[in-house]
Amino acid sequence: MRLKPYLQLVRLPNVFTAAADSLSGFLIVGGALADVGRWLPLAVASMAIYAAGIALNDVFDLELDRIERPGRPLPSGRVSVRFAKVLSAVLLGAGLASASVSGMTPAVVALVLVVSVVSYDAGIRRSVLGPELMGACRGLNVLLGMSLAPGFGGPAAWAVAVGIAVFIVGVTWISRFETEVGRRAAPAAGIVLQGLGVGMLAGAGLAGRADPGLHPQGGILPALPGLIVLLLAAGRVARESGRAVWDPRPETLQRAVKAGVLSLIWLHVGVVACVRGPVEAMAVAVLWLPSAIAARWIDST
Repeated sequence: MRLKPYLQLVRLPNVFTAAADSLSGFLIVGGALADVGRWLPLAVASMAIYAAGIALNDVFDLELDRIERPGRPLPSGRVSVRFAKVLSAVLLGAGLASASVSGMTPAVVALVLVVSVVSYDAGIRRSVLGPELMGACRGLNVLLGMSLAPGFGGPAAWAVAVGIAVFIVGVTWISRFETEVGRRAAPAAGIVLQGLGVGMLAGAGLAGRADPGLHPQGGILPALPGLIVLLLAAGRVARESGRAVWDPRPETLQRAVKAGVLSLIWLHVGVVACVRGPVEAMAVAVLWLPSAIAARWIDST
């Protein structure tokens, strides 16, 4: 059995960005890396639910993909539709079970996330609310990591989840037209939303550093390395998205989407560096390595 089509089905490079969502959320609200038994089930849940959602998306998109993306695993026949459906169900169940290991609150957040993912795949994605719901799914993924903290860490922490959500709304606006040529409005709107999301993350990082509930030592100066990471990640995304606006065709649009999704890990690294410090940020950065290696072998869009 060739493994690559199955890994393509779940977009393996992107799965590690889902783990970054929940691990970042856990660390931002004061979680300790040593508490592996607390954050690992949340990271596993995030990865499983994300992978299920991507596979299920391809199931619902099968007829369209036969026309627009015939090389994908399902329309090409390299993976059966029945297998994709079973895999999605198993992964959704595994995600809920893994979140439940950490407690009732994570289980409830995971359940809301599953309902949101399935609702998106089943049809809302085609509506005007599609990008917003996709962004909400990412925000919920971050909240899943924060769910073990009282009040999910408070307003400064919530702002991180909202910033990630807004950023992904921008990425999704670009992805909606990634098979078309000549449409500049969507990538232009995407750039604006991505910039707004990054700005919110920078503000949340500074607020989190100054919040004694999240970082007792306080002080803005130690947050500068994190802000630099955010700026560098945003610069790469802006470059690819700008090319998509200037020359809107499938190749440039797909590169913009890929840059947006894979940059999520570095956005999380920047925010965690702002709020917690370099050690915790490096723990999130480790997730970039398998994501980058997989992205050289497997398409992430």
